[in-house]
Amino acid sequence: MPKENEKLQSKYDLIANIVHDGKPGEGLYRVFVQRKSEELWYEMQDLHVAETLPQMVALSEAYMQIYEQQQRQ
Repeated sequence: MPKENEKLQSKYDLIANIVHDGKPGEGLYRVFVQRKSEELWYEMQDLHVAETLPQMVALSEAYMQIYEQQQRQ
């Protein structure tokens, strides 16, 4: 149990980054998804799946991001 003066802090890991390319109402969506068991990132668009670098995820402009809360130790 934390002490009263300690702040409870939650930490989260990014597990998916959804990107929209193109104009509103048209264009396409891509998603970057992390396979946590291997700590690898994949880029998916329709049926195309390719391994990608974490830096590419960081450089992409996010439409929506999905996070997972880290387990407290």
